[in-house]
Amino acid sequence: MRVHRMRSIVFAAACLGAPLTAATQQPQRVATSALTGLVVDTLGLPVPYAQVFVLNGDVGTFADDDGHFRLDGLDAAKMRIGVRRVGFRPVYFDLDLPVAATVDVRVRMFQTVRILNTVEVTEDIRAPLRKEGFYDRLAAGNGHFVTPEMIAAIRPVRASDAFNVIPNVVVQRRGSQTRLVGASQRCEYALIVDKIRVGMPGSRVRTTSPDDAVSGSDIYAIEVYPRNRGLPAQFLGLAEEDACGTIVVWTKGMLLR
Repeated sequence: MRVHRMRSIVFAAACLGAPLTAATQQPQRVATSALTGLVVDTLGLPVPYAQVFVLNGDVGTFADDDGHFRLDGLDAAKMRIGVRRVGFRPVYFDLDLPVAATVDVRVRMFQTVRILNTVEVTEDIRAPLRKEGFYDRLAAGNGHFVTPEMIAAIRPVRASDAFNVIPNVVVQRRGSQTRLVGASQRCEYALIVDKIRVGMPGSRVRTTSPDDAVSGSDIYAIEVYPRNRGLPAQFLGLAEEDACGTIVVWTKGMLLR
């Protein structure tokens, strides 16, 4: 009986020590914060589809049709937030996010009538696109490309006007809603504007884009990857496998700031 009791004590001590060793080997998870909010105009009415993003970063989103937005996975640090929407003055504000917290803000935007000057396409103007790898992908021949020269010739009023010249892309209009679908019209393209995914295929935000996400006069260049063939690695996480493909839109505001 004494021998059996001694062995039980030794076995229990070994079991108690094992979890402590395993716990010390597990990496600690860094708690992230979130930013939520509502975008309104000077009358307090919601501003739908406003673009909310972190300056000098790749984190961003679009407000829904009620003006609400949410940004997850943010580091606890000081950062500068930007909010843009066609027809409104851009809004920028500084934010100091605490650790593992959700901060809620109310962003007020002032409506304005903006007149865009004619943009002359020069090497300096092409430089931001070249930096993003646009011309390298154009030279590789993967996908369809609409260059700044082509956009200047089209002079689109609505964003969807710029897609009428692109093969395998059909602009489907149903009342005030616009979708970009494939030639068979059985699937929808995923849309990325300035490296930010615009909604999800089939959602209310997605089915009203691209005209509610960007104006035709703001479009600077377009990349289209039917069935995602040749889609660059930097956009793989923003695409849908079952979509018609992915459309990448670059705007003058993003490239020329």
